[in-house]
Amino acid sequence: MSPNEKQKVRRTSLPGKADKADEDGGHYKKLKLMILDGAFAAGEPLVERTLADLLGVSRTPVRETIFRLEREGLVRMVEGRGAFVAAYTIEDMIEIYQIREGLEPLAASLSCMHLTDHDLDHHEQQLAIYRTRPALRQEDPGAWRRLGRDFHNLFIRASGNARLIRALEGMQNQVELFRGLGRNISPRDDLKSAVDEHWDILRALRARNPQRAEKAVRSHLQNGLRGRLEALHGQRR
Repeated sequence: MSPNEKQKVRRTSLPGKADKADEDGGHYKKLKLMILDGAFAAGEPLVERTLADLLGVSRTPVRETIFRLEREGLVRMVEGRGAFVAAYTIEDMIEIYQIREGLEPLAASLSCMHLTDHDLDHHEQQLAIYRTRPALRQEDPGAWRRLGRDFHNLFIRASGNARLIRALEGMQNQVELFRGLGRNISPRDDLKSAVDEHWDILRALRARNPQRAEKAVRSHLQNGLRGRLEALHGQRR
């Protein structure tokens, strides 16, 4: 985690009100979001004293939060060494994308009969901005990841299939972790590509075309996995 990011977190913390905030899950949510947004690199140690200072709390709530995040698969505990941000292998990434490629296109197809134009309006407005200014993805990668997450969740939940929704929501933390860690992997060269892919999905949903929506989501996921694998391969040279 960079010094600038640490300073930003300190400014948003409220020392003296830490334990009360934690009663509402404040520190759990904040640390979880930092991990999911890629503020910590995969495998980076999570030192209780450092995190307590960062969040403006005592070490006890930090310890409890770390244990909770371990149960969710975002933190790995190593006996005698401490806590680390979970690190997934390339095989893990491929498996997760394979499951997504099997389920998310189906969700998009099913959602066509449930989504309204109003449901899609916000995402169309936001995607239109990114299409005009694709460099915004680099300027604020966190905002782009949140938009992508919310857009995918929109059509997943609109599928109306409870079992499909539960299956994908059960993978949410792992999916988000890969999205966040993407900031530590070289992004795709064409900043506009992922934006256009989301736009294609949205237009298919807007047209209430199940086959087109299914195809657009599948293509988007295949390109996303390919881009990450190519970037990781490049890093290992």
